[in-house]
Amino acid sequence: MTTHNYKASAASIIKYILLLLYAVACLYPFLWMIGTSLKSPAEALRNPSSPFPKEGWHFETYAEVWNKLNFAKYFVNSMTISVTVVIFVVIIYSMMGFALARIDFKGKKIVFAGFIALILVPGMTVQIPLYINMVNLGLSNTFIGLILPMINGAGPFAVFLFRNYFLSLSKEMFEAAKLDGCSTFRTYSKIYMPLALPIIGTIAVMNFIGTWNGIQWPMIILRDRNLYTLPMAVMYLDQSAFKQWNVLMTGSIYSVVPVIVVFMFLQKSYIQGLTSGAVKG
Repeated sequence: MTTHNYKASAASIIKYILLLLYAVACLYPFLWMIGTSLKSPAEALRNPSSPFPKEGWHFETYAEVWNKLNFAKYFVNSMTISVTVVIFVVIIYSMMGFALARIDFKGKKIVFAGFIALILVPGMTVQIPLYINMVNLGLSNTFIGLILPMINGAGPFAVFLFRNYFLSLSKEMFEAAKLDGCSTFRTYSKIYMPLALPIIGTIAVMNFIGTWNGIQWPMIILRDRNLYTLPMAVMYLDQSAFKQWNVLMTGSIYSVVPVIVVFMFLQKSYIQGLTSGAVKG
């Protein structure tokens, strides 16, 4: 083996070892969550560091938590909110990204720069004025008051990805459509959007996961327990003085599984859209 091949092999081995260690670090919390959910309450408190139960496997916790959590109601709440956010984010910001990519108007660069600047604004800093606005509009403790700020908060990055993706498509295609008599909206809806499925998948996955897992804004805006999202219901699942970690981890598994399923179905589009939507500025 030549020196060059030896160095390349050594570099590959080191790379795979580092990736394996990273994978273990990422998977360990999930394995710990599953293992803790199968422990008895006493063992979960007495032996929290072990990722697997040593005193028997307690599958009955899953049935107990399913009934106590009222999973169906809170699942429907979370699914309704997440899907609504995804639909409106895709519709609104794909049109805006298309306009910034293919329509010439004064101030276009300033508008895009403003959206890019908003990416740098931490969402936490605007939650108090958002809450005041929702209260003044009479939207506090409603799904609409929860959903509207989430759609707005998703705007900057969604516009960035849509605009760059549409720029990566041939401009001649847009000009040919105009010559054939297509209106701007028809060109957007019939030509560009069908070609944008990878970036739509990326933005759909990002916003679905972000909305589903969101906890801070729902806690601020919602007071009616019937409107709680699934992560909120899991958080309030155990109100005892000593936390029953096996119960909380079982509820967390119920909350995480839908996200994993969605990502598994859309992971290919997610990766394609993320890479293709960020290559052209």
